[in-house]
Amino acid sequence: MSDADRPRHYRKKPLAVFEHGTRIYAPSGGERRYRVVAAEPSGARVFHKSSSVEDARAKARELEAYLAAHSPIRIDPDRPRSVAALADAYQEHLSGRSLRYQERQQAIMRCWVLPRLGTVAVSAWTPADSEQIITAARARLAPATVQGVGSVLRSLVTFAHKSRWLPREVDPMWGVRYSTRAEHQGEAAGFVPRDALPNDIQCGAIFDALIDAGQPTWALAMRLAHRCGARWGELIALRPCDVDFEPHRSIRIARAVEQSAHALTIKAPKNAQKRSTIFPASLSPALAAHVAEVTRAGGDAGLLFPGCGGGLAERRQFLRVWHRAARDAGWPMTNEKRALWHPHDLRHVAACWMLFDVGIDGAQVARMLGHANAAFTLSRYVGVRSGADAATNGLTEGW
Repeated sequence: MSDADRPRHYRKKPLAVFEHGTRIYAPSGGERRYRVVAAEPSGARVFHKSSSVEDARAKARELEAYLAAHSPIRIDPDRPRSVAALADAYQEHLSGRSLRYQERQQAIMRCWVLPRLGTVAVSAWTPADSEQIITAARARLAPATVQGVGSVLRSLVTFAHKSRWLPREVDPMWGVRYSTRAEHQGEAAGFVPRDALPNDIQCGAIFDALIDAGQPTWALAMRLAHRCGARWGELIALRPCDVDFEPHRSIRIARAVEQSAHALTIKAPKNAQKRSTIFPASLSPALAAHVAEVTRAGGDAGLLFPGCGGGLAERRQFLRVWHRAARDAGWPMTNEKRALWHPHDLRHVAACWMLFDVGIDGAQVARMLGHANAAFTLSRYVGVRSGADAATNGLTEGW
């Protein structure tokens, strides 16, 4: 459409729009320069013209800095500006997220944030307050859970900035460290050493213990997780139509089960991305027989690994069976009723099997496990393994 054909009140789409409403418009038939348009807190409009896009962006950043410093903080007269009120507004903001995520955020705020900060005004919240919460959490929680507490605090601060409850230059999480750190150079914070996982003999022992306990279906499910690396929610959502034997052995991960305090529901897999993974040929006979049996009973849409009554399996009920089988298999126990390793550790075993025993490329393993990228997979499982000194000494022996 030419300039002459456009409607009289036609408005061109801006090249860029910034947080405080500053816009950059490209040159047009009526104006050959770049235009920067903003609105001051008083409501007056500001116009600036530049000969290049670089100058326009520099001017836009200058205006944004001015607006950030002079825009009034939003005040809701019907709601006190305490951290508790901020948490309520943040929870309303989470309504579009999964129920499990919402419940986890609410639990952390209820147990760790609100008892210490609930009555504190948002403007009086300091990094020292945040540090006290993190220090108390470190004394009682695992490092991964401490990181969750810190993430909730950081999310509240970010939400306060975006909602104009706090100016940008005020950061109650400034200098507060809550992420875990690796102990050795070259390893990721979440590095999983293979020697800290159950070996194949120990895994075989718990599979046999599940069969002896009258749970052959769950033994097959754990054998599958032990090699395909499916998460618990993905495993119990599998159907006969998700398993292929010809022309290739594969498991399609197209959905998962989400367990919340209210119900078990079907959702998309983590990261909302479908994928496929593998299983070994040795598992084919038992898995094919089970798939055929489920298909005869419930068709292609039946659940391969259902819970009691044929519905979706409940994780806590299965964990009781798992821990009893682990004790019977001679696994190390943290107490009489709790095993050291959990079903999710079989996913780590599968990742190490794919990487080190089968020798699959790291990018392919990341795809089969459903990781966001191969860098995460390699940093989590490869890292700097034991025996590196001997290997490097051998390579440099002739130099």
